[in-house]
Amino acid sequence: MTYFYETEDRILMRNIARDFVEQELMPIAQQVDTDPESVDMKSLYHRAGELGILGLAVPEEYGGTGADYTTVAMVNEEIGKALPVMGLNISVHSILSGELIMLLGSDELKKRYLPDLASGKTLFACCSTEPVGALNHTEWQVTATEEDDHYLINGSKMLISQAGLADKFVVLAVTTRPVDPATRFGISAFIVDAHAEGVTIGHHEHKFAMHGSASTTVTFNNVRVPKEDLIGERDKGAAGMMISATNEFMTCGPMCLGMAEHCFDVTLEYARQRIQRGKNLIDNYQVVAHMFADMWVKIEMLRATCYNVFDQKDKGKYQLAQGRMLKVMGSKIAMEVAADCMQIYGGLGCITETGIDRYWRDAKMLHIAGEASEALMDNIADFIKTDKTDI
Repeated sequence: MTYFYETEDRILMRNIARDFVEQELMPIAQQVDTDPESVDMKSLYHRAGELGILGLAVPEEYGGTGADYTTVAMVNEEIGKALPVMGLNISVHSILSGELIMLLGSDELKKRYLPDLASGKTLFACCSTEPVGALNHTEWQVTATEEDDHYLINGSKMLISQAGLADKFVVLAVTTRPVDPATRFGISAFIVDAHAEGVTIGHHEHKFAMHGSASTTVTFNNVRVPKEDLIGERDKGAAGMMISATNEFMTCGPMCLGMAEHCFDVTLEYARQRIQRGKNLIDNYQVVAHMFADMWVKIEMLRATCYNVFDQKDKGKYQLAQGRMLKVMGSKIAMEVAADCMQIYGGLGCITETGIDRYWRDAKMLHIAGEASEALMDNIADFIKTDKTDI
């Protein structure tokens, strides 16, 4: 089947990602889930950089691929089929961190950091979440105090994806109190060396899903950051984060689409081969056939919604509400499809080696992590109240 968004250039990049997934990610996907410490995740990101995947959204003038957002979606869909955790961390690196630099950074800052970000030579993580809550900016405790030619950063961030692998952090910190609850004026963004004096990386959290993401607490104790590593203007970092975070939320849509597609495909193959009473499962049991019909409808609904949103993004719209919608809708559909697939497998669906449970767990984590679905729905409601769903 040919879809409206498939062009020659996009298909070329999608096929590069597909080969990477099939040849290098799928063979180790189960190992990443069961024994992540045994896998050299950093080498996988370097390989993704070589293939142009890390720099998809980075302009060519800064060493990137210079692709459009629909291409980003197609690549994320492929990665979601094998290793969602890698898709998540690529978005943290390239979108959440990289696009903040692209949106707010000076030309000099972009030239200094984006080429190594695009190539994978330097891996980025974004330090935003604090114990008081990711969105509760008025009570954030991490501060950046201006002193002569530098800032001193103090405080702790938590549940920072990829912090255990990152070479650089994009850190959001309070520079002026009180932080304005409406505009979030008072929050600034900085690039911080992960190995700088005063930076402490905590132990890797043992999560039920997204194994291999090396999520940790990051503590800053009088970490000295040169003023030239302030991203954009002082006190205006949260405005850029609003957009880069939206773009990261958007990537969850096609990633979850890939997750659902994979679960559907392998389960359909199983149902056709599993014989009971002389027939396979899908021919023998109408309830099973209807489960596949229901899953197919959900997958195609998600596909149509995803690529419409990305098409609008490529036409210049921010898609602030729609980007959040894709994270909520995508994770929910991926969970539902994975759960139905485990049900069809029956007892085998309870066995980790079957591989379906990993997609359910990863989808559930996406429904919570990086801003819970309830919080995103609250955001969407605000856009509706203020008639800002079409921007």
